[in-house]
Amino acid sequence: MKRIYSLLLGGCFVSMAMVSCQSQKPMDDATMMAKSDSVARSKMQMVADSMMKDCESNKAMWVQVKADSMYNAAVAAMQMTTQK
Repeated sequence: MKRIYSLLLGGCFVSMAMVSCQSQKPMDDATMMAKSDSVARSKMQMVADSMMKDCESNKAMWVQVKADSMYNAAVAAMQMTTQK
């Protein structure tokens, strides 16, 4: 029984040593700022791209509405000139 406890304890120590060797070192201020800037830039770019896409689709819709209006006005003008 004593042998099993010592093996378990040794296994715990080995696993703890392996985990501690693989843990990341704390980042310094410059690295943290660079990482946060990178994340912020990517999110801002994502929002800007989304807004640009919405703007383009909105503009395309209004151009189509204006073109339809102009077409309908031209058709109405043509009908009025042919009726006279």
